[in-house]
Amino acid sequence: MSSDETVGLGVRAPERINAPFDRVWAVMIDKMYNTSKYLPVHNVKTEDRSPTHVYREMTIGSDKTIKEDIYLDKDSGTIRCDVIGADEIHFNKFHKNADEQVLEYWMENSKGERIPWNAPKSVVLKAMKITKEMAEKETD
Repeated sequence: MSSDETVGLGVRAPERINAPFDRVWAVMIDKMYNTSKYLPVHNVKTEDRSPTHVYREMTIGSDKTIKEDIYLDKDSGTIRCDVIGADEIHFNKFHKNADEQVLEYWMENSKGERIPWNAPKSVVLKAMKITKEMAEKETD
Protein backbone atom coordinates (compact mmCIF):
# COMPACT_ATOMS: atom_id res chain seq x y z
CA MET A 1 0.00 0.00 0.00
CA SER A 2 1.48 3.33 -1.00
CA SER A 3 1.62 6.03 1.65
CA ASP A 4 -0.69 8.28 -0.37
CA GLU A 5 -3.49 5.76 -0.84
CA THR A 6 -6.82 7.19 0.35
CA VAL A 7 -9.91 5.63 1.88
CA GLY A 8 -11.88 6.18 -1.33
CA LEU A 9 -15.42 4.80 -1.10
CA GLY A 10 -14.72 3.10 2.21
CA VAL A 11 -12.52 0.65 4.05
CA ARG A 12 -13.19 -2.47 6.09
CA ALA A 13 -10.83 -3.60 8.80
CA PRO A 14 -8.77 -6.60 7.66
CA GLU A 15 -9.40 -8.52 10.90
CA ARG A 16 -12.45 -9.30 12.96
CA ILE A 17 -12.75 -8.07 16.53
CA ASN A 18 -12.94 -10.86 19.08
CA ALA A 19 -14.84 -9.07 21.82
CA PRO A 20 -18.47 -8.72 22.97
CA PHE A 21 -20.44 -6.04 21.15
CA ASP A 22 -20.92 -3.91 24.29
CA ARG A 23 -17.13 -3.74 24.71
CA VAL A 24 -16.59 -2.75 21.04
CA TRP A 25 -19.35 -0.12 21.29
CA ALA A 26 -17.78 1.37 24.44
CA VAL A 27 -14.46 1.76 22.62
CA MET A 28 -16.20 3.29 19.58
CA ILE A 29 -17.82 5.85 21.91
CA ASP A 30 -14.47 6.51 23.56
CA LYS A 31 -13.05 7.33 20.10
CA MET A 32 -15.67 10.07 19.66
CA TYR A 33 -14.72 11.77 22.95
CA ASN A 34 -10.99 10.95 23.12
CA THR A 35 -10.25 11.11 19.43
CA SER A 36 -6.55 11.93 19.77
CA LYS A 37 -5.93 8.45 21.27
CA TYR A 38 -6.93 6.99 17.88
CA LEU A 39 -6.21 9.65 15.25
CA PRO A 40 -3.53 12.32 14.70
CA VAL A 41 -5.73 15.23 15.82
CA HIS A 42 -5.56 17.76 18.64
CA ASN A 43 -7.65 20.41 20.40
CA VAL A 44 -10.55 17.96 20.61
CA LYS A 45 -13.59 19.50 22.28
CA THR A 46 -16.88 17.70 22.79
CA GLU A 47 -20.24 18.76 24.15
CA ASP A 48 -22.98 16.32 25.04
CA ARG A 49 -26.22 17.55 23.51
CA SER A 50 -28.40 14.75 24.87
CA PRO A 51 -30.70 13.25 24.06
CA THR A 52 -30.00 13.90 20.38
CA HIS A 53 -26.29 13.99 19.71
CA VAL A 54 -22.73 14.96 20.61
CA TYR A 55 -20.99 18.04 19.18
CA ARG A 56 -17.27 17.70 18.46
CA GLU A 57 -14.62 19.94 17.04
CA MET A 58 -10.99 19.00 16.46
CA THR A 59 -7.95 20.22 14.61
CA ILE A 60 -6.12 18.21 11.98
CA GLY A 61 -2.60 19.30 11.18
CA SER A 62 -1.75 22.85 12.10
CA ASP A 63 -4.86 24.68 10.97
CA LYS A 64 -7.80 22.59 9.72
CA THR A 65 -10.64 22.56 12.25
CA ILE A 66 -13.51 20.12 11.74
CA LYS A 67 -16.85 20.62 13.50
CA GLU A 68 -19.29 17.72 13.66
CA ASP A 69 -22.64 16.66 15.02
CA ILE A 70 -22.32 13.00 16.02
CA TYR A 71 -25.28 10.61 16.20
CA LEU A 72 -25.00 7.25 17.96
CA ASP A 73 -27.12 4.26 16.95
CA LYS A 74 -26.19 1.36 19.19
CA ASP A 75 -28.85 -0.94 17.71
CA SER A 76 -27.18 -0.86 14.30
CA GLY A 77 -23.63 -0.42 15.65
CA THR A 78 -23.28 2.83 13.69
CA ILE A 79 -21.83 6.22 14.55
CA ARG A 80 -22.64 9.02 12.08
CA CYS A 81 -20.51 12.18 12.10
CA ASP A 82 -22.14 15.03 10.16
CA VAL A 83 -19.49 17.58 9.20
CA ILE A 84 -20.89 21.06 9.79
CA GLY A 85 -20.60 23.33 6.76
CA ALA A 86 -19.80 20.51 4.33
CA ASP A 87 -21.82 17.89 2.48
CA GLU A 88 -19.87 15.12 4.23
CA ILE A 89 -21.13 12.47 6.62
CA HIS A 90 -18.55 10.06 8.05
CA PHE A 91 -19.76 6.64 9.16
CA ASN A 92 -18.10 4.26 11.62
CA LYS A 93 -19.92 0.94 11.69
CA PHE A 94 -19.28 -2.28 13.53
CA HIS A 95 -20.79 -5.20 11.62
CA LYS A 96 -21.80 -7.16 14.68
CA ASN A 97 -23.27 -10.31 13.14
CA ALA A 98 -21.30 -13.43 14.07
CA ASP A 99 -20.00 -13.95 10.52
CA GLU A 100 -18.30 -10.57 10.28
CA GLN A 101 -17.49 -8.64 13.49
CA VAL A 102 -15.44 -6.04 11.61
CA LEU A 103 -15.31 -2.26 11.49
CA GLU A 104 -16.13 -0.35 8.32
CA TYR A 105 -15.63 3.39 7.77
CA TRP A 106 -16.94 5.40 4.81
CA MET A 107 -18.26 8.82 3.80
CA GLU A 108 -21.60 9.81 2.22
CA ASN A 109 -23.19 13.02 0.99
CA SER A 110 -26.56 14.29 2.19
CA LYS A 111 -28.31 12.22 -0.51
CA GLY A 112 -27.01 9.01 1.08
CA GLU A 113 -24.54 8.32 -1.72
CA ARG A 114 -21.06 7.07 -0.92
CA ILE A 115 -18.48 9.61 -1.97
CA PRO A 116 -14.68 9.48 -2.10
CA TRP A 117 -13.00 10.15 1.23
CA ASN A 118 -9.54 11.60 0.71
CA ALA A 119 -8.22 10.66 4.15
CA PRO A 120 -5.06 8.54 4.20
CA LYS A 121 -6.08 4.88 4.32
CA SER A 122 -3.11 4.04 6.56
CA VAL A 123 -4.35 6.47 9.23
CA VAL A 124 -7.87 4.99 9.15
CA LEU A 125 -6.55 1.42 9.33
CA LYS A 126 -4.38 2.39 12.31
CA ALA A 127 -7.44 3.83 14.10
CA MET A 128 -9.31 0.58 13.40
CA LYS A 129 -6.38 -1.44 14.77
CA ILE A 130 -6.30 0.63 17.97
CA THR A 131 -10.07 0.18 18.36
CA LYS A 132 -9.68 -3.59 17.93
CA GLU A 133 -6.81 -3.79 20.43
CA MET A 134 -8.65 -1.75 23.05
CA ALA A 135 -11.86 -3.76 22.64
CA GLU A 136 -10.01 -7.06 22.94
CA LYS A 137 -8.02 -5.94 25.98
CA GLU A 138 -9.26 -7.66 29.11
CA THR A 139 -10.94 -5.35 31.54
CA ASP A 140 -10.37 -5.49 35.27
